[in-house]
Amino acid sequence: MIFRLIFWIIIILIVAFFVVFNVQPQVKVHILPGFTLENIPLALVIIISFILGMLSGVILSLSQVIKYKLEIRKLKKEQKFTSLPKEEKEEIEESKSSNTSNF
Repeated sequence: MIFRLIFWIIIILIVAFFVVFNVQPQVKVHILPGFTLENIPLALVIIISFILGMLSGVILSLSQVIKYKLEIRKLKKEQKFTSLPKEEKEEIEESKSSNTSNF
């Protein structure tokens, strides 16, 4: 836990150092045809690009994370069901079959 905190503090200090000392090179950013931002510090463009890349990666990986969490939940239910005594399993199976026959 403490190592993570130290790691992130070091990363933030490196980024802050990079931004402070690289404000001089300024660039034009063409966002859309006919829409241009002028005199934007290059460091700011790099940091914003990095953040947008990270966000898009997280958004694209969310579907896999949700899929795996649902699979883990299903496997835990199956494990719980298989660890039950035989009598309780039969009762659950009977209640399932009686519930489906009502519909």
